[in-house]
Amino acid sequence: MADTKLVGKNYSTPELRAKVTGRSKFAEDFRAEGMLFARLVLSPYSHARVKRIDTSAALAIPGVKAILTADDVPGPKDQINDNGQVIKANPLSETALTNEAMYQGQPVLAVCAVDELTAVEAIERIKIQWEPLPFNVDPVASLVPGAQNPRVDGNVWSRGTPKPGQPPPLPQPIDVKWTEAEAEEFRQGRLPVTKFTDPEWKLGDVEEGFKKASLIMDETFVTPNVSHQCLESRTAMAFWQNGKLHIHTSTQGVVQAVFSFVRWLDLKPEDIVLVNEYTGGGYGSKGGGSITDIIPALLSKKLGGAPVMMRISREEEHAIGRARPAMHGRMKVGFTKEGRVTAVDMFTVTEGGPYGPGNDGNTASQYASLLYQPETFRFRGITAITNTPPRGALSQPGGMQGCTLMDQIVTKAARKLGIDQVAILC
Repeated sequence: MADTKLVGKNYSTPELRAKVTGRSKFAEDFRAEGMLFARLVLSPYSHARVKRIDTSAALAIPGVKAILTADDVPGPKDQINDNGQVIKANPLSETALTNEAMYQGQPVLAVCAVDELTAVEAIERIKIQWEPLPFNVDPVASLVPGAQNPRVDGNVWSRGTPKPGQPPPLPQPIDVKWTEAEAEEFRQGRLPVTKFTDPEWKLGDVEEGFKKASLIMDETFVTPNVSHQCLESRTAMAFWQNGKLHIHTSTQGVVQAVFSFVRWLDLKPEDIVLVNEYTGGGYGSKGGGSITDIIPALLSKKLGGAPVMMRISREEEHAIGRARPAMHGRMKVGFTKEGRVTAVDMFTVTEGGPYGPGNDGNTASQYASLLYQPETFRFRGITAITNTPPRGALSQPGGMQGCTLMDQIVTKAARKLGIDQVAILC
């Protein structure tokens, strides 16, 4: 039997005493001499373009040191994935500040001042002229004929067709609408299986699988979007010293965060000093660096290296803190009379937010296949664009949605077959 040092024993974890006594330092606990404070201006619109910004009255307030706009922020950068493959930057990707807000609460500019009260006073004097644009916050509502698109160019992400030896094409928005017959099917409570642009995959012949089934269930389900809402909001303090960026931030992965800053700020890894003593929750939303973390870094650089703290409020965290994507799913599942799953035909509409297709639809299908071991499986789906806060990984990305969709139909099938649910899982 293996020697166990801690199993079954009462012990204290290394960080416990610091947390209980309040000595543990999170990102917003750090201070530096001459530190300034930044606050964000958020979009009041779900989709709107900035036509004009007048900051003259704000800059005239004593104590206001600088204002950062989207024009001061670097655009999207190329990245290298874990396989060493270059992923080209998409001009439609998210940036730290923007002149075209894609969701309510998106950061548009940042004010830096001697304290937060002064920054807030300055924000109240900034005049922004907006051009409201069409929007849609519901992933399926945009599929109805005649509905407004969340982006000017479309409502669904198309990943394109990869070519051998070439980098994957950049995702682009396309316009996908149901036919009138499909829209009526949806109004009757059934999700239409329509055009799909996410990668399709198959295991065996699902039609043959359904022929073996004694019971076939065909139902539509919806999973909710869920905000991460970490107890510690994403806060950062940054300054420049001897050509290096020193940044105190909250992250789940220091190495990933460093390389995010390398990409966004065009720096070398050795020129970044990242301090993250404690993280007050992340759940996937802080897997790497948060795009807004570079705002205090850019303000500091603009002010000759002075330390700048940007503490994110709970309201701001609601907007920029990411969320697990909602998923509309149609599941057609075949069962033998003993409860064996012979076939699954899965179609999903994933709520993708405004900035590129995620992978939750595909991973949801993988979890459903892995956990329920059907003899045959087919997955199809689309990622709908929505004017909502960006979606991201949340503890088992896609898995929760896939399990939720399958669990409900398995439970119903068990009742109809008059057997124990466990028999189906086996």
